[in-house]
Amino acid sequence: MKIDNSLYGGFIVSKNVLDGIPIRYSYREKSPIKELNGWTIMSEKDDDEYANNPNNFLIVTAETLFIIAPVMLELFDAPYGTDLFWKYEKGVHIGFYDLKENQDVTIENIVKI
Repeated sequence: MKIDNSLYGGFIVSKNVLDGIPIRYSYREKSPIKELNGWTIMSEKDDDEYANNPNNFLIVTAETLFIIAPVMLELFDAPYGTDLFWKYEKGVHIGFYDLKENQDVTIENIVKI
């Protein structure tokens, strides 16, 4: 799939995710930097100490993130304030848990289709 990176802006991604550790959390907040889309993606290994070090994160394109987690492009238009826990069963991603609403949530509910 060819992705036009200019439509998405940059994603802030944990280096652990880039090293193959499964995504555990993703959240979106309005960024003061216009080139960023507000999404931050964290792995299941990222604790507070890790997350507080900006050197542990990189900015990646939509194309790069699509290779790691194609579902993120389906979530792209989620509103600012979205805060998701990624659920897995036997190592396979099976859905999301909305940390603000304290409930399981579908992609359709996340992006308010």
